[in-house]
Amino acid sequence: MTSKESEKDKEIQRLSNKIDNLEGMISEMAKPYQETMAMMAKFNEMASGYLKIINLYQQHGKVSPEMLVPSVKDPIAQEILVILFEKKELNVSQIAENLKEKRGTSSRKTVRDKLVELEQANAIEVVGDKKVKKYKVSDELVEKWLKLLGVMK
Repeated sequence: MTSKESEKDKEIQRLSNKIDNLEGMISEMAKPYQETMAMMAKFNEMASGYLKIINLYQQHGKVSPEMLVPSVKDPIAQEILVILFEKKELNVSQIAENLKEKRGTSSRKTVRDKLVELEQANAIEVVGDKKVKKYKVSDELVEKWLKLLGVMK
């Protein structure tokens, strides 16, 4: 091999190393951009959820779980649904107590009747044993609520 060929090979190797270095630098420089794009996508998703909530508020004057069960028109049943969303699992007495705090009056019989109505609408479900029945919002309704708020897809 001649000295010119040797010099060309060295130059090619040197340029190849520079290209490898540049590729590495570009790759490192792209990481913050990719992270920023991922954060922007997450921000857009959150903003979309907030806009959805604001739109619901404008249309209905409130954003509340009872909106998901339009078949339940009774305000007491709707209030019970909201209580169960807030408190998770409660028995009839506990629901009546919470309802009394919110409305000023409540009876266990009325609560039982409304629970039947909510159960028939698939808005709530019974948990616990036969001795102590507790009620909770149905998983299906929780999922709808989370979708409505934009928390789940």
